[in-house]
Amino acid sequence: MTTNPELTAARAAVPQIEAAEKQLQAAKDLLTKAPVGDSPEAAREAVIERAADAFLADGTWPKQVGQDAAKAYAEADAALIERQARQRVITRAEWSLHDALTDHSSAALEYLGKRLEEVLSAARSAFEAIGGARTAEDVIEAGGDAVAAWTRLRELTTDLENLRRAQWVLLAAPRTPGGSASDADTRVHVWKRAAAGHVRGLNRSEAPAFVREAITTGRVTLEFLRWTATQEGAFVPTSDDEVEAEIAMSKPGAYEGEVRDVTPAELPARERRPSKVFSHSVAPHLDASQPTPAKPTPNATVSDPAPSVPHYA
Repeated sequence: MTTNPELTAARAAVPQIEAAEKQLQAAKDLLTKAPVGDSPEAAREAVIERAADAFLADGTWPKQVGQDAAKAYAEADAALIERQARQRVITRAEWSLHDALTDHSSAALEYLGKRLEEVLSAARSAFEAIGGARTAEDVIEAGGDAVAAWTRLRELTTDLENLRRAQWVLLAAPRTPGGSASDADTRVHVWKRAAAGHVRGLNRSEAPAFVREAITTGRVTLEFLRWTATQEGAFVPTSDDEVEAEIAMSKPGAYEGEVRDVTPAELPARERRPSKVFSHSVAPHLDASQPTPAKPTPNATVSDPAPSVPHYA
């Protein structure tokens, strides 16, 4: 069972979830009352060992050892089956709760949305009562209603922290019975990093540092409570789709500047230069059975070779 009072209240506000949780608790109570004993094999071996000990001690063999061992095995097996049956009830009840959370978490989240309105309304009244006081010393000096309002603000800070934690638990897909951490935990981490699910239209990059820290860590301060109470768009999402949509809306839009034409340019083909034919050039003679081709007409001369390095006398 959860220790978060806001989560407990949100689940209790939905009849289907409340009924499934009560059923699961009843199944767990049933298991605690199940008989606990040795395994059938251990019970049978205990009878056999006692018979062997008696024979080795005084040479007498107990009567009906086989029947006694079989009876001990049967009784222990019956107790084991009884416990397994009660454990099966727990597994079935866990799946019932899983299905109830999957189908009705949105209703629990709607309850949290109403609770958020109550918390923030009370916070605004309390902040108004303490005036410009920022510390406990300022409040004590102010006296009167400011002291009670300060105490109330500390309570509301805890309420908001529990409320947001309950929100993420309900938004994450419920874990399957016997399962470990799922991909839903990773999604919640991504949502927190994006500062989603707190204030509609909030841009993380533009939010104050204390706001980003409170949203990421989940630790609510008086400063964050005051800030949240002043935000008109403070809300509780009712589905993971709503959170994803909020993140999508906060991402930068398409580029609206000048569009450069990056289409490949087509250049005209360069005119091919004729091959150079020198006076010593010969035409290829590929077929020895044919006459030797005529010598091609030269169109170029070989320049005087120049040494690659100077000659020194």
